[in-house]
Amino acid sequence: MSTTEERQKKRKMKRYAAYAVRYIGIPILLELIIESLGRKSFFGGFTYLVKWPSLFVFNTLIIMLTVSIALFFKREIFVYTTIIAAWLGFGIVNFIILHFRVTPFSAVDFRLIESAFSVSGHYLNAFNVTMIILGIVLVVAALIALFFMAPKYTHRTQKRILVSLLCVGLIVSALAFIHTNSNSVKALEKNYTNIAEAYENYGFVYCFTNSIIDTGIDKPEDYDEKHVQDILSTLPVGELNPPVKPNIIFIQLESFFDVDTLKKLKLSADPIPNFHKLQESYSKGLVTVPTVGAGTVNTEFEILTAMSQKDFGTSEYPYKTVLRDKTVESICYDLKKLGYRTHCVHNNEGTFYGRNKVYKNLGFDTFTSMEFMNGLEDNPNGWKKDRVLTGEILSVLDSTPGTDFTMGITVQSHGKYKGFENDEARVKVEQAPDPKKVSDYEYYVNQLYEVDQMIGDLVTALEKRNEKTVLVFYGDHLPSLDIEKKDLQDSNLYQTQYVVWDNLGLAKTELNLTSYQMYPEILKRLGINTGLFTKYQQSASWRTKSYHENLKMLEYDFLYGEKYAYQGTNPYEPVETQMGTHPVTILDVVKNDKGYLVTGTGFTPYCHLLFGGEEVAIQWIDSTHIQALEEVTVDETAATPEPSASPEPKKDDIPNVFFIQVCSEGGTVLAESQVKPFAETTVGKTVPAPSQTPVPAVTGQ
Repeated sequence: MSTTEERQKKRKMKRYAAYAVRYIGIPILLELIIESLGRKSFFGGFTYLVKWPSLFVFNTLIIMLTVSIALFFKREIFVYTTIIAAWLGFGIVNFIILHFRVTPFSAVDFRLIESAFSVSGHYLNAFNVTMIILGIVLVVAALIALFFMAPKYTHRTQKRILVSLLCVGLIVSALAFIHTNSNSVKALEKNYTNIAEAYENYGFVYCFTNSIIDTGIDKPEDYDEKHVQDILSTLPVGELNPPVKPNIIFIQLESFFDVDTLKKLKLSADPIPNFHKLQESYSKGLVTVPTVGAGTVNTEFEILTAMSQKDFGTSEYPYKTVLRDKTVESICYDLKKLGYRTHCVHNNEGTFYGRNKVYKNLGFDTFTSMEFMNGLEDNPNGWKKDRVLTGEILSVLDSTPGTDFTMGITVQSHGKYKGFENDEARVKVEQAPDPKKVSDYEYYVNQLYEVDQMIGDLVTALEKRNEKTVLVFYGDHLPSLDIEKKDLQDSNLYQTQYVVWDNLGLAKTELNLTSYQMYPEILKRLGINTGLFTKYQQSASWRTKSYHENLKMLEYDFLYGEKYAYQGTNPYEPVETQMGTHPVTILDVVKNDKGYLVTGTGFTPYCHLLFGGEEVAIQWIDSTHIQALEEVTVDETAATPEPSASPEPKKDDIPNVFFIQVCSEGGTVLAESQVKPFAETTVGKTVPAPSQTPVPAVTGQ
């Protein structure tokens, strides 16, 4: 063999070795790193390899399959590196997320980016945010540089394409072989009861990939009109019309549960005495929720719709998928048939989880988020304290002459719990399940204490009203305190507690429920069976296998199927949800020595004053006064659009009018007042002396 041939052979062997490292060695190393990050353990990936070798190989093959895409590009190195960087980035994001919540990173989190930004300030400081942004910038810059610097193939030979196809075929065949012959891989599930355990057992790569392609509800194998009609034939005919229709209030308590169920937690005092007192005298039980540590709206979804979230895709949030453009039967729509008005009150951002967009498809007449509240207070972590909800709920009840359904959603006891001083804590932690987290638990239980004070205040206020009322308190999920099964007396991470207060004299019961069984059970006690899902949950035997199969059949039929149960049509029209219990209005504008004093109703610190579409600097004073700090210029040449003009002009385009926008902290416009023409205000008719218009005293939020 000549020297030239030997050199060519060596170059070829080096090239083969490079491909082996690139497409086999690197994916194996990457899988080790990703699993170690997911387990928050340096040797976690090696432990997973030893314990579940077939699952480890299965996940590695998925990585190999994705990076093999690079074989078909002229810029192979760039595409390969980008895919590797993406997988490594996903693993790092999962590692970070698991420090703030129990639920791992999944594809649905991309739909929650807006919500993630809105709460990031509660978890990350300025340094953290700066480092994250710097890291992203460096990665993007490196990839851009690589794009121009990495080698580029000028042509692709037929042989190379065939070899690439062969490699992909071998990987797919290996995946199919392992899936068919490995018992552990065959056990892979599409719908997980416990997402965190699924990621730990089946691996991050598989579960994350599945979360990308698995959305919605799978079509049941026996789905057809006959099977749907068979289910309907078991339901009661007609709807009950009870003589007494009480106000119904559900309070979803953020990260709330009875800490007495923790084995190794010792406290100096009971942090939730009011909740415990209610449990002694009224109906109570355990409620099984679909999430732990985070995912509030999935519990909320089940509570409102009587549907099971686990029938949807991996880690799916229906609020971010199907409910964005589809209405769904809910307790709101059911009670509206009986003359109820429906409301939600939540002391957090209206845009969080897209509630401002979703609630119209759930049937809420009004949604009062924090942007429409006054008297807000921050806890040490920056979440709004829950005491404000009592007055807001009473305001909702007073806003209508008839009966109301109100959903109250708290936020004060939301994480994170680390890094806060508790020098004046009312409840001291004498022992915690994790000795390193005594201060975390102390912060948490003292937030619970204040939430419990709101519970007591609300019950007291309702007792004084001369209206029949049913009030349900329940926890949405356990807090993100790394609580494990072994820490709990019942070993169930997915159970919280509920209690039902009423002034109707309802019989006391103790019944364990799932969150999707909650509202039908409450309505059953009140003699209400309006709605298909209400009837099904009230009449089905919960312990049978067919119960879950039939529930999934009805869910699929309504949301994705032919709507056989509804004669082929969706009977629920979207509601024009009013933001705020009362609309924001401008009554008058007068001149004073600071500019203009705007009077009206519903003013909050989240109001923005505009004139002719341009924002005016203001100082919020109180619910009926806003001080404009600069003068406006009237456009004498502008013509006001005719009322009959079509299409109706936007308020921003109407000259010489005042109006108010209520905006979220992120700048989303949630509501607008009516326009107030300059000519119809006091300042437009006459300019009084400054001394004639006193300015109300400025009060804090």
